[in-house]
Amino acid sequence: FGPSCARRARWAGSRAPCVDRRRHRLPLVQAETGMTTGVMSSQYAKLQVAQEDIKGFQGAEQHEHQRRFYEVCMVFRCKTSKFVQDPDMDKDVTGLQEADPEDKKKMELWKQRREAILRSLQNCGLHIFCYYSRDRDEVLVKVGAPPQKLRDTAARMKYKLQLKKQYLNAYAEYRHDFPGRPERGLKDRRVISHIYKTHTEDDFPDSDSIFKSLDKISIIHRIVTSKDKDCAGINIGKLLHDGELLAYFPLHDANTIAELKMNKLQWFLMPEEFANKIHNYFGDRIGFYFLFMAFYWKWLVPIGLIGLGLQCIDLLVQTPDNITAIPFCILMSIWATCLPFFWRRQEAKYAIGWGTLDLIDNLEPCRPEHHGDPRINPVTAQVEPYFPFEKRAWFYLQSTAAMLVAGLSTVFIISLLILARHKMRGIVAWELWLFQFGMVATVELLNSLLTKLARWLTNRENHRTQSEHETHMLAKVMIFKFINSYFVLYYTAFFKNHSYLFAEPMECWQDDCFEDLSWQLAMFVFFRMTFSNMFSVLQPKVALWWRSLFVERRTVGSTLHLALSGRTPLELADMSAAEQQSKKDIYDEFQNFDEILLSHGFATFFAVSSPWVCFATLAASLVHIFLDMRTLMDGQQRPVPVRARTNEPWNTAFDVFGVMAASTNIILLIFTSDQYDSWTFTEKLVLFIYLEHMVLASRLLLKVVFPATPRNVELLQLKQEYMVHRCLENIKVEQNNDFGGMFRDRHADQVEVFEHDIFERDEQDDVEPTLQLWESGQIMLRGLQAEAARFLMRSS
Repeated sequence: FGPSCARRARWAGSRAPCVDRRRHRLPLVQAETGMTTGVMSSQYAKLQVAQEDIKGFQGAEQHEHQRRFYEVCMVFRCKTSKFVQDPDMDKDVTGLQEADPEDKKKMELWKQRREAILRSLQNCGLHIFCYYSRDRDEVLVKVGAPPQKLRDTAARMKYKLQLKKQYLNAYAEYRHDFPGRPERGLKDRRVISHIYKTHTEDDFPDSDSIFKSLDKISIIHRIVTSKDKDCAGINIGKLLHDGELLAYFPLHDANTIAELKMNKLQWFLMPEEFANKIHNYFGDRIGFYFLFMAFYWKWLVPIGLIGLGLQCIDLLVQTPDNITAIPFCILMSIWATCLPFFWRRQEAKYAIGWGTLDLIDNLEPCRPEHHGDPRINPVTAQVEPYFPFEKRAWFYLQSTAAMLVAGLSTVFIISLLILARHKMRGIVAWELWLFQFGMVATVELLNSLLTKLARWLTNRENHRTQSEHETHMLAKVMIFKFINSYFVLYYTAFFKNHSYLFAEPMECWQDDCFEDLSWQLAMFVFFRMTFSNMFSVLQPKVALWWRSLFVERRTVGSTLHLALSGRTPLELADMSAAEQQSKKDIYDEFQNFDEILLSHGFATFFAVSSPWVCFATLAASLVHIFLDMRTLMDGQQRPVPVRARTNEPWNTAFDVFGVMAASTNIILLIFTSDQYDSWTFTEKLVLFIYLEHMVLASRLLLKVVFPATPRNVELLQLKQEYMVHRCLENIKVEQNNDFGGMFRDRHADQVEVFEHDIFERDEQDDVEPTLQLWESGQIMLRGLQAEAARFLMRSS
């Protein structure tokens, strides 16, 4: 059933795919690469699928670039081990171990749960295709949705789609066309399907072409996880946490991945068109991350080149403590303060293009790890775990105490290393380089341990949502790594010279703390550029070696060959594309931003002592972009897209680091360098207070002059809101009103013009009467006098 048939179907006006998907909902076959071998007997399928239909299905799969039928993949566990025999599906397979009663009971329970989940997916209108993995120990389920299901769900959840260019590329909620009511003469008819942008180059687009791949994944994920009408309501997080579901991820599109790989240079330059491609494929969070990386290295270019030039001057004068330190300190303070402000403005420009500038926070679901007493959520009316704040406050206290102990222990360990270096000075050859290298290695090891401790403490606090969990995790990691990574630098800069450590007199190298600080900082940067990047490349291979040796039970020789070369084509030869993706690691945005933030601190906190560090950070950023690009496309699963307006809470973290960098450089210049030795301490303190207030004033001035949302972005947002309102309500704008029709139309009644407003009331009628005895008595007296006069006149 080739492309010519598909073309004829489109010419005939058919919107359905060429292959009848209803006949392929629950076939369970051996592997996706071997579907022509026939259909295996299974309780999943109640319909027998003919072999010629399978061939036709394969033909449609070969032309998947015209119409992708499946977007999401779920991987279920079906056996306790690939070496264990399943009585239902491995009857004719030899060489497998017979399962013990406990394993049989467990596999039967998995099977029942799996069947219930698949029936739920099928009942809510999703298309699914099931097949065994290569080793027959897993069941892979590809999930897709028909066009009408996508439209109905998008209309129900008020999902926003991009409009065409003539409608300013705005984003508007999807609505069905309304044919109108006959009793009103079809005057309320609304046809708005033409306003949505089609994401295809075909002259005859499919009925679901208004949905990008990103939109389809988001809508299908909503159908799978939500408990709304016609949704499955499956708790994916809990299934993953319990181990019944091994993986849940969107499927990669080979054509899009190949296109992104061809444009490697664009990952660094990040033009608007390419940034939109990354966003349309990976989602908001990853799009903003690579946009920030491109913005970051471009901002590092001028400061890095200036730092490289100043470093040459420092080499000529043989010390970084020279006259150039003053202007570079001021420049670095301004640079570190301005970076977050201008990034937020750049972020807003892309946020309005991606339809997230007006994004509001919605009610997040519970984390699968969240536990507590079952209670009814007052918002959703659903039963979910409830953990009172009083109990969490107790864990907050424990976390604070643990962080205090861990921080003091870290300071103690680093202080011992500093003392050991002082004791062994002149005894060990190359003692300066060896101890600085050992210091850096110890700091990196402690960073890894402290990150695990922060994760453990955050898990104990039992936060309800993922955003709360990540925010508290970030706060702990920042505190831990700030103390661990920068303590030795702060100590060298401000406290080491002519001081005592454990009753031992300390002094800087060659009595120049700037020089001592610059060498220690250089070792940190060198170690992170080489060994840390090398570890990030080798870590997946080591994990693969461990899994192959102890989980897959391979020999040592084949395991070493596999670990050194990675997964060979022979290793993946019998695996389908979806199964290969399921074996990859899960994308971790936290780790990427964490590394960049730490490197940013090394580049800005003590830049006065080592101006070249800015250029080294520039080179490290480019290497980081390359490694992240390769890992994202080749080494990790495609992440489930998450809507986001900004990079928060990382924007705030960079903002805090900017203030700390400005303060640190000012203190280092005034109190540590020799530029102000002739000044008294009071004069230095006054200068420091003055410069700090200048930094705070400049931050306030930046917020006023350069707001986070530029004026042109705000204007475009107002225009888009007005355009969306017109389009959704079918409001026609008439530029020139024709009043001649009013005079030509004589069918209406004449309008009567009154002399005054008959509905207007006298204000005096509304005055409230008051009792006045004196005036009432006078009026009564005058009345009596008038009566008496009239009586006398009648009598006479």
